[in-house]
Amino acid sequence: MSGFVYCLVAIAVCAGLVFVIRKLFPASPEVSRKLLHFSLIIVLTTWLYAFHTWIAAVLTMTGTVIVIYLILSWMETHAAFAALAKVTSERQPGEMKKSLCAAGLMFVLVTSVCWGLLHDRTLALASIFAWGPGDAAAALIGKRCGKTKIGREKKKSLEGMLAMFALSFLSILPILAWGHSFTSWQLWLAAFLTAADNAFVEFIVLDGFDTLFCPTAAAVVLCAMRILLP
Repeated sequence: MSGFVYCLVAIAVCAGLVFVIRKLFPASPEVSRKLLHFSLIIVLTTWLYAFHTWIAAVLTMTGTVIVIYLILSWMETHAAFAALAKVTSERQPGEMKKSLCAAGLMFVLVTSVCWGLLHDRTLALASIFAWGPGDAAAALIGKRCGKTKIGREKKKSLEGMLAMFALSFLSILPILAWGHSFTSWQLWLAAFLTAADNAFVEFIVLDGFDTLFCPTAAAVVLCAMRILLP
């Protein structure tokens, strides 16, 4: 139970900080969304290390997502929800609920495979960070500096994709080194392949589902390397 209390405190602190920052320092919708993005990373990291077993982490996450989803559904029928939607910079109705479900499902999948099956919690943390900072960099740099549009719909940029790769690589490397999951040369290879995989997945996935697919794809690469490499 104490682990769940830590998680609730992390949610409250992150939500409070985002609200205060938004009030004191008005920012563009994209920057505001990335504040929530980094808050989510902090909450997921707390959740990953607040429990002694992966089953407890997964079950509490599942229950919390269901409860928050129901609360948001109820709030959508009240005028107060408009203020919350403004703080979170929703692009379309229901985006908060969709993002919540995507983040919860991602956490359950990544934790169950990395920690549950391979008994390596560090791989789950690396999978989350493979997506988190890189995705924020891809969005912010892509919006500001993305002049080379790529893809069939031209919604992504080469600059954003390269930023995703660079930040993913730099985020994964120290986590894998700290976790001792790979030898020295395997460490660099794992970080490179995972970052490249995440940059590609972020490029092809649209409509905000990178929250689900990027960390899951990172977990697939890292777990495969953990199993196959000597």
